[in-house]
Amino acid sequence: MATPETVPTPETMSLPTEAAPEDDLDREWIASPVDDATYDLIMALASKLEAIDTYETYAGDGNPALWRELAADEGRHAQRLFNELKLRLAA
Repeated sequence: MATPETVPTPETMSLPTEAAPEDDLDREWIASPVDDATYDLIMALASKLEAIDTYETYAGDGNPALWRELAADEGRHAQRLFNELKLRLAA
């Protein structure tokens, strides 16, 4: 019976590589300039703004009242997130 250790790796598959020592050094200095809570606000705001743009496109395909209503909801959420982000950055 074959085991994972005895089955040869097909030539089309790559073998996992170990990180080079210099790769570990690079990770030490690469850090996010913002904390998690600020990042969450930024990403949620970006998602809301993207949704508003997408709904505008969808409105051109039909049922504009529905998409306008949904965009307005997203707009309120985006404004709330933007206000929270401003407060956070001012602190």
